[in-house]
Amino acid sequence: MHTRFFSNGSTVSNRSLDTIPTPLKPEEIPLLEVSSPGARLRRAPRLVEEDIAEIPATRDRVLRHQGLWRRINDKLPSQISRRHISVISVGGVIGTGVFIGVSNSLRHAGPIGALIAYLITGSIVWSVVISIGEMVAWLPNVGGPVGLACLYVDPALGFALGWNAWYNWAVILPAELSAAALALESFPSINPTRRSYIAVSVLLGVSTLVNCLGAGVFGEVEFFLSLFKVLLICGLIVMSLFLDVRKGNAGVIGLSRWNDPGPFVKYRDIPPRAWGDFLGLWTVIMQACFSFFGTEVAAIAAGEVINPRANIPRAVNRVWIRIFLFYVGAVFAAGLLVRSDDCRLGPPQPEKNCTMKGVSQPYNISIPSSSPFIIAVEDAGLGPTLKNSLTIAFAISAWSAGTSDIYMSSRFLFFLAECGQAPGFLRKTPQWGKSFGMKIIVPYFSVLMSFLIGLLAFLSVPDSRNSAMTTKANDVFKWLSSMTAAASLLSWVGMMFTYLRFFYGRKLQESKTPEFRKVNLALYGKKWYHKWQPIPAWYAFLSCVGIVFCNGWYVFTQKSFQWRIAEEPTDGPPISDPDIGPFVPTFISSYLPIPFFLLCMFGYKLVYRSEMVKLEDMPWHNGHVEPITDTEEPKGLWKIVDSLF
Repeated sequence: MHTRFFSNGSTVSNRSLDTIPTPLKPEEIPLLEVSSPGARLRRAPRLVEEDIAEIPATRDRVLRHQGLWRRINDKLPSQISRRHISVISVGGVIGTGVFIGVSNSLRHAGPIGALIAYLITGSIVWSVVISIGEMVAWLPNVGGPVGLACLYVDPALGFALGWNAWYNWAVILPAELSAAALALESFPSINPTRRSYIAVSVLLGVSTLVNCLGAGVFGEVEFFLSLFKVLLICGLIVMSLFLDVRKGNAGVIGLSRWNDPGPFVKYRDIPPRAWGDFLGLWTVIMQACFSFFGTEVAAIAAGEVINPRANIPRAVNRVWIRIFLFYVGAVFAAGLLVRSDDCRLGPPQPEKNCTMKGVSQPYNISIPSSSPFIIAVEDAGLGPTLKNSLTIAFAISAWSAGTSDIYMSSRFLFFLAECGQAPGFLRKTPQWGKSFGMKIIVPYFSVLMSFLIGLLAFLSVPDSRNSAMTTKANDVFKWLSSMTAAASLLSWVGMMFTYLRFFYGRKLQESKTPEFRKVNLALYGKKWYHKWQPIPAWYAFLSCVGIVFCNGWYVFTQKSFQWRIAEEPTDGPPISDPDIGPFVPTFISSYLPIPFFLLCMFGYKLVYRSEMVKLEDMPWHNGHVEPITDTEEPKGLWKIVDSLF
């Protein structure tokens, strides 16, 4: 036994796990006031570590986490309803990945290769979502995946997951805004530089404004925007099938694109043929991860969701709609209409021609990349009105995803600040006025930080007066954006590791206590408990680890090139690839998130001496979770929408 002395003069003595004190009652849970010394940056992590890990009673550990979350919930009251979260979980973060990103998928892997890659990635994401949903349904009020990692693995993992997730959501924001500006390139009457500046400024400003009006306004706006995107994807799939079977000037398209130029693409002409086809498919799997990231948004937003124990599992169980109907359906439809070697999809394979409306020709860099759906509209001769309408719709979708990115990144910052793992001013939530009958309570400083990160989108704006500076700025932005794919995969790896610890801890309790299932029926709810676990969790965990470590595989296939970190005046131009970019920056941006994640985790362990929670010490009391109620019954048109989502 030894005693710890704190800066406020109090002491805590370590005791053996055999000596379990009387569990705290909920009204006895100490909640730190904002003015208390324990709320300061250096002291506050002990609320998560020492106030939890030092207390042997596992029930008290859960109660203290819930006490922290209750304080957060008091600051940010639940304003996202069942109607909101049901639709947002399906379409909230659908952005340019499904509308424009499919172009890269087709030209890298071909129609069948891209379809298989999205099916594989979709199965990985589905495994991630059902695993997270099972844990969040059990404990919806401890801080989502970050709080669960603190309870069932190690506070250090929760710290690393929180900052990794913040970086991911924050940097995806300017990427979505840049994609929206890129989608507007089909309006040539406006100066490109001015057009991009206007687009980025307006979209970023409106997204920030929506987030400054409270979670209720965000939920309402995103509900209609998500519904719009869902209808847009359904409309595109129906339109694609119609164009595919109609008899045009060249006859019925049917499955002809699968025969010419072929179902697969031999990536970069790497021999043998089967190996090249596989590498093309593998490349698209990595690209698809970027498109799928955010599917777990329902679990992360649990703190501001009304009746989370009923609404979160319900939303999570419908994510398969987004995965298999929208993404896989969109890739299938695009592969029916557009050739994988079309010039408008992007640069072709090295030393090969591309095709423009069926005619082979050398690739011209002045040809702007476009969405396969817009290419199909152009080839069908449906007129510029539909093309421009789709362009605006894609830009709106990117703006909607950017709005969700600000919400998620600001909430992660706010939660980290409340845990004492970020500067304290980020947790301030001044209240002013009402909107839609709800109080406007927002962590404005956290939203402001997300807004400032969004300004990086201006790096991608072309400047006709200084093309060299524009190229360098755009390269920096690309490197920052490319790191989000690895960061998102690391988030999934951490979440799956947390679930596996959760699963095996539960199995241990089942073997030790025969009555465990009867006592903890909430752990086995039929809406979220999956009997075939942990197979999906292991599948997702190992797949994500493999994809993370093979993320920059292309640079290792080159026989020789210089690892040039710094440039000398006498050096020639760095070895680069027209599609991949410079090799060294590509390698660094592919793998830099890994040491950053490990540095956060082990740095926290070094400073706060946290320890991994043993399986036998895991908490299996869900403390004070509100009972499942279903009082919010949709009416009228919303009842139809609710039944679909």
